[in-house]
Amino acid sequence: MSKETEFYNYITTLPETTLSQVRGKPHEVLKLIDEYPQNFMNIGPHKGTQIVTRIKEKAPKTMIELGGYLGYSAVLFANEIADDPDAKYYSFELNPEFAKIATYVIDLAGLLDKVEIIVGRASYTLPAFRQRLFSENKHYTGLDFIFIDHWKDLYVPDLRVLESLNLIAPGTLIVADNIITPGAPEYVVYVNFSPDEKKLYNETTKNPEGKEFIGRWNILYDTKTIEVATANHKDAIEVTKCVDYFSG
Repeated sequence: MSKETEFYNYITTLPETTLSQVRGKPHEVLKLIDEYPQNFMNIGPHKGTQIVTRIKEKAPKTMIELGGYLGYSAVLFANEIADDPDAKYYSFELNPEFAKIATYVIDLAGLLDKVEIIVGRASYTLPAFRQRLFSENKHYTGLDFIFIDHWKDLYVPDLRVLESLNLIAPGTLIVADNIITPGAPEYVVYVNFSPDEKKLYNETTKNPEGKEFIGRWNILYDTKTIEVATANHKDAIEVTKCVDYFSG
């Protein structure tokens, strides 16, 4: 039995008195996960605080995450848009079992109406998602906020998918986790590319997510690595903003 399934069995069999004390309270639900004996690949409170600050500044209407896992980040971040009736959080998760656990966690937090979990590989599900957004909103221009926290070797390929689908536009804020541990050096290099460097990379580097997702060389990013250290752990997030399109 996986540690994720063990956690699901644990949280679903808690006494009703305990569940009633946390139901509808996002931060209490997150505390249940933080205090669980086993460690999970969650954003955690330290890096989470950095991202929450940026969500409050941005006040996004459309947010997505690549890598929903057990729902921790969805609860933490969707809670910040809970009072906005027009805002929505979409969580893309490859593993159906993880998606089931996340659904329970998000529901327990009282945020199921703000979060939609989309199951499947992002390169397969993002094109249909884009089509849906454009059909629902004729004035749609791009995502407001993107959180990337899945397989590190897919950070760049899936960012190229997002670029190719025109889901990134001036004003889009992208936050990527685990920049130091376990590390995503290729991603940091990519978002720091000049237009010429990016054009060469995209023309010469095949995207494993599909040859049609070449990326966009003319998207200009302003990016910064922000280190976040705890008593026994050092990591960083990469905070990247699309500032413009290069027109030269």
